[in-house]
Amino acid sequence: MTPSFDLAYLTDLAREAGRIALDWFRHTTVEMKSDATPVTQADKAIERFLTAKLRQAYPDFGILGEEGADLDERARFRWVLDPIDGTNAFAAGLPVWGISIGLMEGARPLAGVVYLPAVDDMFAVDLDGPATLNGHPIHVIEDGPITSESIILSAADAHLRWDIRFPGKVRAFGSCAAHICYVAAGSALAGLNSHTAIWDIAAALPILERAGGRAELFGGGALPLAAAARGQKIPEPILFGSPAYFDAIRGYLLPK
Repeated sequence: MTPSFDLAYLTDLAREAGRIALDWFRHTTVEMKSDATPVTQADKAIERFLTAKLRQAYPDFGILGEEGADLDERARFRWVLDPIDGTNAFAAGLPVWGISIGLMEGARPLAGVVYLPAVDDMFAVDLDGPATLNGHPIHVIEDGPITSESIILSAADAHLRWDIRFPGKVRAFGSCAAHICYVAAGSALAGLNSHTAIWDIAAALPILERAGGRAELFGGGALPLAAAARGQKIPEPILFGSPAYFDAIRGYLLPK
C-alpha cells in the first residue's frame, strides 16, 4: 500500500514551522528534560503546531514527536517529528538547526523534509525520485582521495570517544539531521552521530539513501530501526555517507 502523501504540503508546513522558530530564535531559554536533553519553548510550540496540522491533514496516520506527541502508535504509517533538531545550537544563537518531519511505515523511513530556517535550506524526498536541496537533486561524494580538505561531520563527543587521526577537517554543527543532509548533498565526505533517537534520523535517512548514501552502526551492521521506532536510542554511534569510505574512516578513528 502506498500512502497518500503530498510533499509540497510538507515543505510548506516545514516553512511555517520555521517561521515560528525564527520568532523564538535568540529570544528563548533552554531547560533540561528528565532524560537530560534540552528543550525550549520553541520546541514545544512547534511540535504542537505540527501535530495539529498533520492530524487534520492525515487523520489515519500516527504521530511520534520528541517532545511527547505519541498518537496511534499502531498505525501503519506514522509521522516522526523533531520540532527543532539541534536545540543547543538554536538556544545558543547558532544557525545550524532544523525542522525534521519524517514519514515511516513501521520501522522503515519512507520520505520527509528537513528544513533549516536560519539558512533557508530545504532538504526533501518524496516516496520516489531523487533527494533534493532547494529543489535541486543531490548526491553523496562517492569517490576520490581523502585529503587535508576533506570534511567529516561529527558527533559533539567524538573527541571523547576516539583518538581521531582523520587527515582532513572534523566539524560538529550540532544537528544530526543537518549533518546527514549535508553529507547527502556532498558538502562533507561522511558523518558520525551518537545518542541517536528515531526523530533525529526519520526524515534524514531517506534523503541520504536516495542521494546514494547509507547509514550503519559504527561497529558495522544495520541500524536497529525497529527498536528505535519504539523509542529506544541507538546504542552505539552511527556512521553515514557513501559506503565506499566507511572502512577508511573507521581506520582513522581509534577507540580511546
